[in-house]
Amino acid sequence: MPKVLPEYLALRRQQILDASAACFSRRGFHATTMQDICKEADLSPGAVYRYFPSKESIIQAMCDHSANTNLQAIKAALDEADNTWAVFTDLIRRFFTELESLKTSADCALNVELIAEAPRDEHIREWLTGSLEATYGLFLDLIKAAQGRGEVDPSLSPRSVAQVMVGLYHGFVTQKLVEPDIDVEGYAAVLRGLFGGTFWQGEAETSNAGASALIH
Repeated sequence: MPKVLPEYLALRRQQILDASAACFSRRGFHATTMQDICKEADLSPGAVYRYFPSKESIIQAMCDHSANTNLQAIKAALDEADNTWAVFTDLIRRFFTELESLKTSADCALNVELIAEAPRDEHIREWLTGSLEATYGLFLDLIKAAQGRGEVDPSLSPRSVAQVMVGLYHGFVTQKLVEPDIDVEGYAAVLRGLFGGTFWQGEAETSNAGASALIH
């Protein structure tokens, strides 16, 4: 019996994941059946079940792939940039301006579907929590070091800063799903203004006199 090459197995597996993503983004997790996925992938049920024993296992694989992709992108920005501002701008490039070419409306819909499903599905909620904690962990070291150098307001909670950074990404994905033609470059410019301290041009309120921009 001829040996099946690993490359072939990986391609077939990805074919099933891509078909699943298309189905989930159109109909949601609950309404999509394994039969829908087989039809979308143009594969027999036996071929699909050889790689994934259930719809839940497909969702888990997609979650793992998404989390690993995002974490690798963050790690690359941390490794390649030589200062805090360069890391911030590189992250904006990777997760916002390049989203236009790297993410389709189906990908955005899938992200929103995962978040919406989290309160109802314990497994998805656990995955999202773990993914968020891993992301926060990478950002916390960056933010704390920047605070130590006087680049980021030391009165701000590093974890809260990390949560805001992640929230901006999730919000953008949702907006892009609703408004596919959103001005990505304009959005990124506002982010650079927020993190670069150029957004606010007016007089500071007395009650906020102790607050400073994220990047001085």
